[in-house]
Amino acid sequence: MRHIPRWILLCSVAVAPLTAMAGDFEGLFKGHTLDEPGCAVGVSRQGQPVTYGSYGGADLEHAVPVTPDTIMETGSVSKQFTAASILLLAQDGKLALTDDIRKYLPEMPDYGTPITINHLLSHTSGLRDWGEVRLLAGWPRTDEVYTNQEALQIIARQKALNYKPGEAYSYTNTGFTLSAIIVERISGKSFQDFTRERIFAPLGMTKTQWRTNFRRVLKDRAIAYRAKDADGYTQEMPFEDTYGHGGLLSTAHDLLTWNDALTAKKLGASVTERLEEQAVLTGGRKIAYARGLQHATYKDVHEISHGGATAAYRTWLGRYPSLGMSVAVLCNGAGIDATKLGRDAVEQLRPTPPKFTEVTGSAVPSAELSALQGVYVDERTGGSTRVIASDGALKLVNLHDKRETNLLRLGANRYKNGTAEMVFKGGVVERRMPDGDVTSYRKVDGYTPPAAELAALVGSYNSAEAGGVQTLSVKDGRLVLTPADRPSVAFALTPLARDLYQDDEGLIAIVRDPSGRASGIRFIHARAYNLVFARAERPST
Repeated sequence: MRHIPRWILLCSVAVAPLTAMAGDFEGLFKGHTLDEPGCAVGVSRQGQPVTYGSYGGADLEHAVPVTPDTIMETGSVSKQFTAASILLLAQDGKLALTDDIRKYLPEMPDYGTPITINHLLSHTSGLRDWGEVRLLAGWPRTDEVYTNQEALQIIARQKALNYKPGEAYSYTNTGFTLSAIIVERISGKSFQDFTRERIFAPLGMTKTQWRTNFRRVLKDRAIAYRAKDADGYTQEMPFEDTYGHGGLLSTAHDLLTWNDALTAKKLGASVTERLEEQAVLTGGRKIAYARGLQHATYKDVHEISHGGATAAYRTWLGRYPSLGMSVAVLCNGAGIDATKLGRDAVEQLRPTPPKFTEVTGSAVPSAELSALQGVYVDERTGGSTRVIASDGALKLVNLHDKRETNLLRLGANRYKNGTAEMVFKGGVVERRMPDGDVTSYRKVDGYTPPAAELAALVGSYNSAEAGGVQTLSVKDGRLVLTPADRPSVAFALTPLARDLYQDDEGLIAIVRDPSGRASGIRFIHARAYNLVFARAERPST
């Protein structure tokens, strides 16, 4: 099979068969082989044939290449299809976005303030992410098979919210899992049938469907692979039967068809307009997230997009209205940056040169280099980062995935990190986003717990909300967290301050009773802010 080209480039109009051509993506794909995962990319330009390209292997064991017709899982790109389904029902007069979700989901608790369908679609409900909750019990998604009904059970037993509905934004798959269930209950049809009849078939998206049975054999589907390690590539597939938040299977061709349909408002003007309408929080702040889509500015151009990641699939779908362009990227490797690839493809094919001028930073004074270094934590959402000096500049190092990003100095104690501004003051750094969101991180000096303090934490901790038990033990002087029913995934915690530890996804705080005894552990994660596991009392002897 080694006679197959390293990259495959194709071009088509929306309804014509894909045919080979010498194409525009050769520079992006150069050097890639069938021995590694790859991507399918499609770019639509107003009034011109669609350009497609692909590289890499869809099945590494059998040297099957990725093509623009290869089917891959789209991850959270799926959310806009779920939101569109809700909006179609609203257009039909079957529901209102202001409806209390308990009208359709009576299983849900009464949290004192109504959660509306609109909250579900904009990540402003305050609901914990059901997958994160199960991760904290030791059984993350794809490690255990979940269905939407089982997800609903997990969601319904949560006694608390991350925050009052509408007051803040936190990304949660829960809202879209519940939205898919609402569509089924109102329409009386399966989500698969509803979306096929109202979206996929009318638009000609012939290869798009939901993964409602992960065991089903599907022709032309790519296998997904973890990033390569010393042992080579290993598979990482979404072994679950949940959908709505993710679970959409599609191709570059079909996703561009969808983008073009939104631009042309083929599902109705209200569907496109309400999908793109940015959410407004209770305090009046408009956020970047809309309904299954988010707004951004990339190199001075307005971008409407969404990324996706399920298991090792990586996807990105974007539109640039002022350029008359859209791009779809589907990849089957966890180490691939689908967003960057999509934006690079647009840069190669955009009709006018970019006006964007890259921001450059000033030199960092040595006093700032030494004063600002250290570990910073956000005890609201569980974020943690380390600031380090490197070659006379500052960098952020994510404490979980070790990813490094450069900080560009804008002025005294002010830095730029991507689209965010980082302002350091008095042992705190504020991360200020363009949509007005501000996250505060406090500096921690590090802490080495005495042996007696660690020994006093040893024991079992359980949560009915998470449906699991975690144990704390001490090994080689470190506190170790282990799910009671999964000893193979023990994790050594890193102390950051007294009673504050870093786990593999967020922070863990020790909860103490009035006497000072450890009475529980509190998980602080980005999608589940305050989930407490209560300490189990030792049996009497």
